Amino acid sequence: MNLQIPEEEARKHLLAIPHSTCQKGVDRHWRVNGERKVTAQSVLWLFCWAKTGQNSEAARLASVRAFDSILPVRFADLNHTIDHGYARGARYSLGDIEEEFEQKLGKLGTGGL
Repeated sequence: MNLQIPEEEARKHLLAIPHSTCQKGVDRHWRVNGERKVTAQSVLWLFCWAKTGQNSEAARLASVRAFDSILPVRFADLNHTIDHGYARGARYSLGDIEEEFEQKLGKLGTGGL
């Protein structure tokens, strides 16, 4: 999935999420390659923050806003397509899950964001 805004601007959105665990996780879990492509694991990591906010409604809402600003698919749409259990299991996967994730996104009719 490609960034919709410059990488540094995306990082500012993520660091503005009002939760120290999320802010600390940005360096570890947010990955963008040189072609502005966000890894599947990173999308799923942010999806999980937008889903639960780790029991903080302020963090959840800020994560949804960040998600919708940064990525080409809205959180609400992905929420109807991706199972939260799948996201929780795959967000820290060490393997290449890009193709698997793209197949799941295919249900949105996005065809390779």
